[in-house]
Amino acid sequence: MSMDYQSIFSITATAIAVIALVFSSFVFLQHRKTEKRLRSFMSGKDGKDLENVLIEHGEELKKVGANLDELLKASEYLHHAIQTSLRKVAFERYNPYPGVGGNQSFTLVLLDAFNSGVVITSMHNRDTTRVYAKAIKTGNALQTLSEEEQRVLKNATMVKGA
Repeated sequence: MSMDYQSIFSITATAIAVIALVFSSFVFLQHRKTEKRLRSFMSGKDGKDLENVLIEHGEELKKVGANLDELLKASEYLHHAIQTSLRKVAFERYNPYPGVGGNQSFTLVLLDAFNSGVVITSMHNRDTTRVYAKAIKTGNALQTLSEEEQRVLKNATMVKGA
């Protein structure tokens, strides 16, 4: 009986050794495969390794950040320039002198996004033409406006999307 235990022990030990050998071979092959992938990952184009690539990308990100700051400043400048440029225009021709001539007189309103700008009126009759320019600040005239000028100013301030 003592022989039987030794045989069983021997067979079990041999089986465990074979399993350990197969497992260690599997682990060794996986390690080689992982090591090969790591080597190819760490050596890139023109022999650059991952560390150098990351450093270069970091420097590029700093440049992109600086460029982004410049673009934001330019965007703010353009936004302000657009707000203060002429965006609302209204024009009307009319005859201020009933029974004399035609619709040769006109009023032109030019405003920015804040409804500030100018009203230009040309009054024309047979003998003379007079031109008036009146300042507008935030939708209010700094001088007295005629009915026609008030109407054209109202039309200009109601322009959508400007």
